[in-house]
Amino acid sequence: MRKVILLSVLVFALVFSLATVVSGSILESGYAVTSNYDGIDVPSGAEVVVTAMTTDEKVDHVLFVWKNPAGQIIWVDIAKVETDGTTYEENGEVIYYAYSTHKPEAIGDWGVTAFFVDLDGLFRCEIKLLVARRTTSFNVIPEIPVIGTAGASIAMLLGFTYKIKRKPQK
Repeated sequence: MRKVILLSVLVFALVFSLATVVSGSILESGYAVTSNYDGIDVPSGAEVVVTAMTTDEKVDHVLFVWKNPAGQIIWVDIAKVETDGTTYEENGEVIYYAYSTHKPEAIGDWGVTAFFVDLDGLFRCEIKLLVARRTTSFNVIPEIPVIGTAGASIAMLLGFTYKIKRKPQK
């Protein structure tokens, strides 16, 4: 019985450590920004892809502003929005995408702000007078992600196994 519980706990932990969970709807407001490292640390020198999404068909392009940990603007990109035919499941509207890719070298918290712009050069948003601006941030760390994560996981499992197999003290 004890082995079944141990195995169940290990399988449960493994499944949830590998699964990517997306909570809520990211396009509720009609605008969203995410990255391929959203919510996790970025290894030094890794390529970061920031994706801006909108269901606003009047948006022509997205202005991406990349800031380093010191708050300095490092890169400014303008990307035309495109669609691959994907629709937003909540209301069936077409989703438009724009991408910006860079390799941040400085260690620390970076920020990327996306400005959604229409053909007239005006910022688009759902509510008048507000700039449709979404920000995503990430932290660049000097680590090899697979070896570091695998090493930490193995160490935890070995410690857990040792604790379970150790005979109780009398």
